[in-house]
Amino acid sequence: MTEWRPPMGPGVLACAVVLLVYLGVAASVDFARVAGGFKGDEATYYSMAHSLARDGDLIFQRQDLLRVWEEFPGPEGIFLKRGARIDGVSLQGSWPFVVLEKSPDPSRSRLFYGKAFIYPLAAAPFVWLFGTNGFLVLHAFLLALNVGAGYLFLRARGSQPGLAAGFSLVFIFASVVPLYFVWLMPELFNVTLVFLAYFLWAYKLTGPGAPVGRLDALLRRPATDYAAAALLGIATFSKPTHILLMFPILAHLLWRRDVWRVLATGLVFTALVLGLFGGNLLITGEANYQGGEFGRKSFYGRTGFPFANPWETFDNRGQVLTTDEVPTDILFHRDTVTVFGWNVMYFVIGRYSGLLPYFFPGIVASALFLVGRRARLGWQWLVFGGLAGGAIAFLLYMPYTYSGGGGPIGNRYFISFYPLFLFLMPAVRGARVPLLALGVGALFTARLLFTPFQASFNPGDHARSGPLRLLPIELTMVNDLPVGADPDRARRSLGGVPPIRAYFTDQNAYPPEGDAFWVRGASRADLILRAPTAEGTGGEVIPLRVRSLAVEITNGMVPNRVTISSGFRRQQIDLAAGEVATVDIAPAPGVPYRPSIYPTNFVYPLTISTSAGFAPFLEDPGGSDDSRYLGVRVHVVPTYRNLPPPSAGGSSTQDR
Repeated sequence: MTEWRPPMGPGVLACAVVLLVYLGVAASVDFARVAGGFKGDEATYYSMAHSLARDGDLIFQRQDLLRVWEEFPGPEGIFLKRGARIDGVSLQGSWPFVVLEKSPDPSRSRLFYGKAFIYPLAAAPFVWLFGTNGFLVLHAFLLALNVGAGYLFLRARGSQPGLAAGFSLVFIFASVVPLYFVWLMPELFNVTLVFLAYFLWAYKLTGPGAPVGRLDALLRRPATDYAAAALLGIATFSKPTHILLMFPILAHLLWRRDVWRVLATGLVFTALVLGLFGGNLLITGEANYQGGEFGRKSFYGRTGFPFANPWETFDNRGQVLTTDEVPTDILFHRDTVTVFGWNVMYFVIGRYSGLLPYFFPGIVASALFLVGRRARLGWQWLVFGGLAGGAIAFLLYMPYTYSGGGGPIGNRYFISFYPLFLFLMPAVRGARVPLLALGVGALFTARLLFTPFQASFNPGDHARSGPLRLLPIELTMVNDLPVGADPDRARRSLGGVPPIRAYFTDQNAYPPEGDAFWVRGASRADLILRAPTAEGTGGEVIPLRVRSLAVEITNGMVPNRVTISSGFRRQQIDLAAGEVATVDIAPAPGVPYRPSIYPTNFVYPLTISTSAGFAPFLEDPGGSDDSRYLGVRVHVVPTYRNLPPPSAGGSSTQDR
């Protein structure tokens, strides 16, 4: 009897290295100390997983609130909702035909979590064994699974083992995906569900020439379609937009006229989705974890937390954030077409969310697919269509927050669609493709991956230097950019009547002092200007448009060259020490921005550069203690092209 030995080819080695390195991080890091606190929706998923691991339930009670303080100073940003009691069922003549009759949960000592439970459920066994670091243990296995699936698919496409392993590693690690290893949120979980689903579906479609063996035979069975549908069903419960990813699989089966498998695959997917939402209905009394008849709220330290004391309750604290309806007022607004054009550009090359900086290996895969006619397989067009359709759906459905709220790094909403790019790949024939993807991708993501905790808690820092500064800022998402969460740098009033608001996206402009601000010496400061609204003669809200900007520049104590630009318009001026000058510049075309229920504002980019600077306390030791390195003082005054006369009514600036 021969002794069995585990395979040790490049693919196994790549997976093992990834797993061991990240397990080492998971085992050694003190997560609660280095994370810096909760970011995004982490507080909700953290509490859910600990509640499952330690209490065996998904109920938020006082002990769940107290538990957070064992590691963190409060569950900042936790989503909670009041439960419902189902009292009966009634029928009606219109959609949805069957209506559940509900009343509020009679218990006032419990609430429920306002997020999907599937990711915390997967993490709970690891949290039970390893505490909060159990999230990272799970994530280590997920990263290794993604690398392994990528390797096997590329081998099936005819790539040599070393090249298949190399590109699979590059595809993951030259993108923003590994950054989410340190996020206690379902992004990496969703990426893996989609990656494995498309791997199970696409592997058997690669044609002859694939490696032969027991695993190969297993992966080529028709039943893998059902497994793929089940994984996508779980992903759809985790984030409903994943329903879009079922269409390429069903379309391929229809293309092959395999009607029975279309029905069976669709049934598996539907059963998983309905079953999981039904589970949420049984637990909370509401199928929709993001809404419901009795509301969903988010809570912060500044608002107070339910159960913290007798006077802080769900009813009198928190911010209402319920998602029950399709935002038709935004979808069918007249600005939608204009915004879509801008968003297509931002989606590809945006500084904070673009495919180019955060998913460059996917761009390489797309290019190879489009130019490689001979290597291209017919079903890959369906994958390409799934990517394009998903992107268009995101840009149309959520044009002002398509990359995720709270200032994420990269496109957090689209990240789980990223695996589809790998399934566009032909066989990797040489080292040039992996090296190109690695070289360009690392220019943008290496800093993130080497400092994941710092980068995650300070999501705008990485874009303040390096090649990212060459890319445009996503003006259509101004409040969901990282700067939007910084009250010292966001929504600051400058000049004008009514005043224009400014967002200071980097550290090269100091926070305003009154309605003026200093630009750092020998630096380039990027600003976003947001025009206000005004009240028209009939009481209507008028989004003001900027005709020109009068930029008053007060130079510091050394000669300086100042450059002012907006879009492709640029002016340069040389100033002597202490000189004051005013530059009039026509801004770039305004980009519409319409957050939620608020009126449209128009947003404009502005860049101010200086060639020199001075430190006041060094130039005037006895009269100043200002140690900043200053260039020029700037005062911006807009002229509006459509400002109503004063008799028309008051003006208002939207604070959202």
